[in-house]
Amino acid sequence: MKMTITSRKIALTLRIWLILLPMKNIIIEALSIGRRKVINKATTSMTGLIFSARPWLLPDPATASNDSADRRNTVNPSYISYQIIPDGSKKLNPTLKPISSSDLSKIFSMAKSKNGGALWLGEHHNSAMDHDLQANFICCVHDERNKGGDPKMAVGLEMVQVQFQPVLDAYVSGQITSEEMRRRVEWDKRWSWPFENYLNVFETCRELNIPLIALNVDSEDLGLVETGGFPALHREQIQKYIIDPSGFAEFAKTRYYKTYVDYVISPSYDLHKELGILRTTI
Repeated sequence: MKMTITSRKIALTLRIWLILLPMKNIIIEALSIGRRKVINKATTSMTGLIFSARPWLLPDPATASNDSADRRNTVNPSYISYQIIPDGSKKLNPTLKPISSSDLSKIFSMAKSKNGGALWLGEHHNSAMDHDLQANFICCVHDERNKGGDPKMAVGLEMVQVQFQPVLDAYVSGQITSEEMRRRVEWDKRWSWPFENYLNVFETCRELNIPLIALNVDSEDLGLVETGGFPALHREQIQKYIIDPSGFAEFAKTRYYKTYVDYVISPSYDLHKELGILRTTI
């Protein structure tokens, strides 16, 4: 997790890996706890929630619309959700229990939490349906938090590098257009996946005045680490990403962090390196 969630706020982080299943099923867990405990819990428990974007089914007639604005503003989700019931026995045979979309939105909104929390939304970068579902989710969570009297929330974007945070701020405040944002964050060079597929998410956040937070590492810094490791970065560069060095160092000693790195970070990095796409953006 690359951002601090302040008290009484919720952040939705788009495309942060947690657990992925076949058939575009995405495991998501909403927790009202700190970042370190989130990873701890994620690596020690299979309790969570699963929802399907249903790419193999038609949209619900009640929510289907050709108008993207209608899809953004609706708070009637068009997805099916289940709760995973873990099995701690030797059989290791977890089961699924249906959970209503309204109950899911209430859980994810964390409206009653005094500590805030974070929510991971997985995606297939080239799937417009996944991004429409994300926009729908943002609307639902925002609506639930409005009902609770505390609409504060933010959406974190893996697609945008941290050096471009001022551009996102200008976009949400209405100072620049979406096309100007695309150009100024160097989207086509540094991310390259279809910008149009994400537009629903961006416009939803601007309409609801939800801050967009740049989460990705700057390509220039990634290139330095790829060739020279962390010693290649100056202290100022490291502090952009690790705002609590002492706390991070302590957490990195735990088996939970090692498990997270071994099963999530390292395989992803190796795959990106094998595909030759680590430094193609600089």
